[in-house]
Amino acid sequence: MGHRDYRSSGFTSAGNQHNIMAFVGNGFDIQVMSDYGSAVDTRYVSFYHFLKLRSFDEENPILREMEKLREEGREDWSDVEGVVADLLERDRWRATELSDALRHMQGEFSEFLSLAVPSDLLADLGSDSMDRGLAMASLRGFLGDLKPEIYRRTRFPERVQNFDVYNFLFVNFNYTSLLDDFVYLDQKQFDPLPYKTVDRNFVFRGNPSDVASASVRPGDTFSSYVMTDVVHPHGHQSIPRSLLFGIDEPARAAGNQDSGLRLAKPFWAQNERRYKHLFADTELYIIFGCSLGDSDRWWWRHIADSLGQERSTGDEEFEYQPELIIYWFSGGSAALTESEVREKFFRAAGMDDPSDAAEFVHVVVYDSATDRCWLNTSRA
Repeated sequence: MGHRDYRSSGFTSAGNQHNIMAFVGNGFDIQVMSDYGSAVDTRYVSFYHFLKLRSFDEENPILREMEKLREEGREDWSDVEGVVADLLERDRWRATELSDALRHMQGEFSEFLSLAVPSDLLADLGSDSMDRGLAMASLRGFLGDLKPEIYRRTRFPERVQNFDVYNFLFVNFNYTSLLDDFVYLDQKQFDPLPYKTVDRNFVFRGNPSDVASASVRPGDTFSSYVMTDVVHPHGHQSIPRSLLFGIDEPARAAGNQDSGLRLAKPFWAQNERRYKHLFADTELYIIFGCSLGDSDRWWWRHIADSLGQERSTGDEEFEYQPELIIYWFSGGSAALTESEVREKFFRAAGMDDPSDAAEFVHVVVYDSATDRCWLNTSRA
């Protein structure tokens, strides 16, 4: 069992179902705050300054590590979680201390998020998405973000047809509701029954950039169905005690009470029970705004393991090989080439030799000036 089969959920003429898992990290929240001129963003450096202003416990070991990272110019949350793993590896007896240190930060982080993401920012973002149809634009036109040579190598467009179901599941690694607000299909930009005689509710753009010599003719669109959902595996701002900080699941655990296991985000989020089954029938993965750190290795490993594997529906009428699109913001220290992004992903997944899987990873390198469709919140 994988994703829910929406073809049997009342659609009158549903064809194949395309399951798309989209992983969204802190880069999306930072993008929104930049586009909307927020005075605060959700980088850990901003949280560090927030803690200092509130005279947070100077002896907290995580705060001390944040100070060191700030001095080194490292600014990804995965760097902070990485030092937790390093501290534990050096001294496993510190597990209880580290767990307490992270828990003490939970409440402070919830307060910080309330400051960084005020209600008026959510209202403005939601209004723009609704009035400009931004959520629907992302869902129907993201293939246009691929360079022509990458688009031609991508297998996903070859399988799209009329009457297909596009099932988008957003895995929101952020604690805020900014992504949820942006992708919500409201009554202005989405109608479940827009036509008088048929129940199709979505038009998918198979070749949005009019790429020549491709499997889909330039401009072709497909009358289809769409479903969306958002999950927060690491907790949600509205429930402070749900916010998860920590490390990736240890490769080997010494029993149920292993100290490393108790510091692991996949353990507390119950990834194996809640999400592992979804990788069995996901056709396309999209990663956006993620630093590809080791602390989320559980997710990257499961994606990497499925890439290029021969898959089919139960009746074997629909065959596919899972692919991945990685969006990488090229700015400052994050400037990488497409091949370097690919290598970074496989390293984060713990796969030293990606073998043939690399050809199923497509990279979109972009900056703030790039004309982009997927999750674009620019107000220009």
